[in-house]
Amino acid sequence: MNLKRLLFTLSTLSALSFLLLFVPAYAQLTEGKGVFEFSGYKPLQNKPVRVFYYQPKGDVKNMPILFVMHGVLRNADTYRDNWVELAEQYKILVIVPEFSQEYFPGSASYNFGNVQAKDGSLNDESIWSFSLIDPIFDDVVKQTGSNQKKYDLFGHSAGSQFSHRFILFSKKNKSNRVITANAGSYTALDFDVKYPYGIKDMGFDDERLKQLFQKEVVVQLGEKDINPNDKNLPKTKEAMKQGNFRLERGKYFYEMAKAQAERLKVPFNWKLRTVPNSAHQNEKMAVDAAKYLYGN
Repeated sequence: MNLKRLLFTLSTLSALSFLLLFVPAYAQLTEGKGVFEFSGYKPLQNKPVRVFYYQPKGDVKNMPILFVMHGVLRNADTYRDNWVELAEQYKILVIVPEFSQEYFPGSASYNFGNVQAKDGSLNDESIWSFSLIDPIFDDVVKQTGSNQKKYDLFGHSAGSQFSHRFILFSKKNKSNRVITANAGSYTALDFDVKYPYGIKDMGFDDERLKQLFQKEVVVQLGEKDINPNDKNLPKTKEAMKQGNFRLERGKYFYEMAKAQAERLKVPFNWKLRTVPNSAHQNEKMAVDAAKYLYGN
């Protein structure tokens, strides 16, 4: 390389270095509605997740962070929009990951967390859908400079299936409080029933149950969510054992957990919360969830 070319190369590199000083290392969230793509979790980086969010006006660094899990339509934008007024009222940073059908097809990949392979064996935890939540939280904290160390989690319908299984199976996570609202079916804490309706052969023992009952989990149910003919209501034999409609099934899940806590003679920090005049309506459940989480 001649001297002239060397000098040109050095000057170009110097200019690029100067420009990089003014380019942020990562995108930053802005006030109002927004969306960004997340692929920063290496085991699932080939399955990018669009993350819809709403950032209220104010000091985002001190706002609580709430993850909202969408339903079977994978309509994260709608679920985000349902929380806009509530986010402003209570000053919550709302984060809604979209688990698309393209990358997370069917109930097995989303509702059931990709915990099991098709042959029934357990997948490695690194590729569970549940394993994406904490990395997204860490990314949001980085983007906003948030002071939060934990997040709350609210899931409705299929998102409720995701949420309660997330808390059952993710032994180490940064969640604070979890609300599971109007799920169509549950993984009951039943050692005699196979996954996804029970915990047989899923690595659970009494010590794990004791850990679970220390968490603040709210089983939130619409008192009018009693339609046995809902097309999205699972009708398998195992699901029907839990009840004829969502209200019954939620109570079944809660009561079985409570019975296990009584058997183990340990404190039970879970709550059953019913919402009057609400059927399978995410908007109404969201209002009640926001009041419960942030109303004091």
